[in-house]
Amino acid sequence: MQQKYLELQMLEQQMKQYQKQAQMLESQLTELATLDNALDELSKTKPGTETLVSLGPGIFTKAELKDNKEVVVNVGSSVAVKKDVPSTKELINKQVEELKRLQQQSIEELQRLSLHAKVIEQDISKNV
Repeated sequence: MQQKYLELQMLEQQMKQYQKQAQMLESQLTELATLDNALDELSKTKPGTETLVSLGPGIFTKAELKDNKEVVVNVGSSVAVKKDVPSTKELINKQVEELKRLQQQSIEELQRLSLHAKVIEQDISKNV
């Protein structure tokens, strides 16, 4: 019986981890959707337009848009490259697909753990 309680506690901890992971993935998906929308707006904005540029959370400066066709993308290892907006949006869409795949895996694993926990709970309640 004690073994079942320990197993149930372990399952609950794992379920919390998967819930946290799913929330993190949802947050990343929201960020990518915001970025995708920002790229759409950038494409519609005429060069020479004054705009606000984020320097960090809640801090902005005024800037003049020089080019609405290309952006600079960090590709890792402190390397940034120029990319046109459509290929950048394509990159974002690939990231979204990957995050959704990981999110689905997390949800499926969470459901599997939940079912297993219910079986253990039923077994414990039968033996009490």
